[in-house]
Amino acid sequence: MQPAPIYIVASPRPRVGKTLLARLLIEFLYSRSRPLVGYDLNPRESLLAERFPKLVWPVDITSTRGQMELFDRLIADTASTKIIDLGSPLFDHFFGVIREIGFLPEARRLSMEPIVLFITDPAPTTVRSYAELRSRLAVTIVPVQNESVSVMFAKEDFPGTGPECGTIRIPRLSAIVRGVIDRPSFSFGAYLEKRQGGPTEIHEWIAQIFNEFRDLELRLLMGRVNSSLGRGGKREDQSAG
Repeated sequence: MQPAPIYIVASPRPRVGKTLLARLLIEFLYSRSRPLVGYDLNPRESLLAERFPKLVWPVDITSTRGQMELFDRLIADTASTKIIDLGSPLFDHFFGVIREIGFLPEARRLSMEPIVLFITDPAPTTVRSYAELRSRLAVTIVPVQNESVSVMFAKEDFPGTGPECGTIRIPRLSAIVRGVIDRPSFSFGAYLEKRQGGPTEIHEWIAQIFNEFRDLELRLLMGRVNSSLGRGGKREDQSAG
């Protein structure tokens, strides 16, 4: 059975495009008729939950009750793809809880695959947080470059956790276009289907990011296949020995 992803959209810094990335991912998965559920872990503003009230649950993980609610929900639903919009104030707290309760091995036992979509920037705190996350948790981490936050960054500071991870790139948008997509009623999927008068800058922008998501899913799938073939080869060698 193909693992159901748990996408964790994260950065230790505020206002770098986490909720925007989560929005795009939700609409990409919805356009492909995937069963999905989202969790909004922003303690101050539940913007993702407000935009998708039927798909996204706001959860306060600063309390033990909230933590139990979140992780019980994640474990109970093994079929749906999950998207977690992790607020920057809770970055260290969230990943600390994951380590403490042994969530990663339990998720994998249930055929779920946690994947961190980490939004990069050149700030020393971001580089340090990325390195610490890689060293402390055996989890797939995919670097995301939001060009509205940083056009350039040192790739060696944000190595993927495997060749299948690659990098997701979110191109910069003009301020006028950004104002359009920030409207409460705006839908990426619905806009992509409309091509009256030909494709616009927004069409091309959405299509490019959706293609990035498709490429990531394909790379992850190929990574799992190669890993499975590698384990099979090792078992055969051990049997022969």
